[in-house]
Amino acid sequence: SSVSGGSQNLASSESLSVFGGEDIIKNELQSTFLSVIPFTKDAGGWWVADVAMFRFPKGVVIGVKSSTCTYGEGTLSVNSVSGVSGNCPEGDGSVTFGHSNTASGKWSSVLGGYGNTASGYFSSVSGGSDNT
Repeated sequence: SSVSGGSQNLASSESLSVFGGEDIIKNELQSTFLSVIPFTKDAGGWWVADVAMFRFPKGVVIGVKSSTCTYGEGTLSVNSVSGVSGNCPEGDGSVTFGHSNTASGKWSSVLGGYGNTASGYFSSVSGGSDNT
């Protein structure tokens, strides 16, 4: 692997070369395995999704991934501080917000607070602290 020029480039597989900066990588990605990139970088440097629907079969974690969580299928979690005590949507189809919350039941949700657990199927905790 080799990198020549640009900034913050990464060459991480055998026989891979990166030359130049962001535009070169974008062009290379488009020509190799992506036909269309569904994001555009705006003037402020933010990546903005095109007007389209996105499907994530496994799940989405916004922020830090919890190192202690076994993520369910089709989950959503928002974490901001720590990968150790982050939120954990373990149940399939579950959602977690707040801090150190767990949604272990299928289709369960914890919508805020700290240290809450939604463990039953279809269960929900809307906030507070140490609720089950």
